[in-house]
Parts: sequence; structure tokens; C-alpha cells
Amino acid sequence: MKSTTSILVAVKGFASVLLVGSILLAGCSNPKDYEVMKLTEEQRKELGKKLTSDEGQKLAGWMMRNALGGKEPAIGTTVGQALKEQDEWIAKQKEKETAATELRKRIETERKAKQEEFGKLLSVVLVTKKNSVGGYGQKWVGLDLAYDNKSDKDIQGVKGVLKITDIFGDKILNVRWSYDGGIQAKKTKVEKRSGVNINQFKDSDMKLWNTDFDKLKSTFEISTIIFKDGTKIDAPE
Repeated sequence: MKSTTSILVAVKGFASVLLVGSILLAGCSNPKDYEVMKLTEEQRKELGKKLTSDEGQKLAGWMMRNALGGKEPAIGTTVGQALKEQDEWIAKQKEKETAATELRKRIETERKAKQEEFGKLLSVVLVTKKNSVGGYGQKWVGLDLAYDNKSDKDIQGVKGVLKITDIFGDKILNVRWSYDGGIQAKKTKVEKRSGVNINQFKDSDMKLWNTDFDKLKSTFEISTIIFKDGTKIDAPE
């Protein structure tokens, strides 16, 4: 059985032949019956002339996939069989990609629906941004948030992510945030003296520091609301 190095050499040789392959071919043999791992130089040239560009790319892909996967092809595997296996592999990859896309869409739909549900109970708004410098020159940005409890129950705490962007909607910073100071039913509570330390070597931190409050936009994506009676609502993960 040929080694991984042998497969890679075969891939390179085959790919170079494809680039100079012509349309015409003398002879009547079927190159798809050739064993992939026993291809001679003449057979490679013949493949370069007879296989379509798409088939050539698939065969090169099959050979590379086996080489990089450290897998030795089955003895006697023909070019035709290799092309069939590559078609099956490509089909499976497309199925996986489709499934992953559908899953992401479903999760995003559920997330948006839950945020709409949260929005009927509680709204969280950034109301103030204040820069300050502490000991040893440590920069700190104070962020005051207002919590408007629209529900008929007292809220004990809320957790989520404060997403801050510039006026163009470009991300500046996402901050994991929690508040457990309590918000009475049908009341608004303003949280003060909270914020973030600024790392002067991080572009995102310094952009927050340097951007005026009136040029900031923010949203608060709620992940959990805990009511004072002990019940809670969680967003889907």
C-alpha cells in the first residue's frame, strides 16, 4: 500500500497533467477503470485528456482527502469508484451544511421570540456613560442602566449581555451584565456606579472610552429574569 506521501505526490502529478490535458485522445481504453494508486505517467496524461474539469477536481479532491486523512484507499480502487465516493462525500457535506444552517435559523428564531417575550416584561436601557481615571492611571467607564419592570410581579434580578455599538451599528463592546438590586412591579430602577475597566491596549475598550455617549447605541439581550417569588424565565441557549 502506498504511503500518504505517495498519495500527495500522485495528487500533484495528476493536477499538473489536468492543466495541460487536451480534448482529443487516441485509443479506446476507459481511464475510469484504472487503479488510482497504480497510475502510470501515461495513464495520468490520458486522464487529463478524457476526464472533464469537474471530474478532475473531484478525483484530485478524493486523493487529497485520503492523503490528509491518513487513510489508505482500498486496494484496487478505480478512478470511477473514487469519483463515486467523492460524489457521495460531497453530498453528505452538503447535507451537514444544510442541517447546520437550518439549526442556526431555528435557534435565531427562538432567540428573537424570547427577546420579544422578555421585552413585554422588562426593558433595559443604557442612560449614562461617564469616564474616570483611578489610581495608577486606571481608566474606568461608568455605565448607568435603567430597568423598567412592565410586569405585575417584582423582579429580583436580571442577567444578559449589554451590546454597545457606534452610530453606524458597528460593534464596540459586548459586556456580560447582571443586576440583583430588585425592581418593583410597574416601576423603574436606575443602576448606578457600575461599569467596566478599560484596557488601554485593546482597541474596543479605547473606542468605548473615546466615543461620546450621544454617539453610542446599545441594546440589552436578556438571558434570565428572576422574579421575587422565585420563578424565573431563561432564554434558549
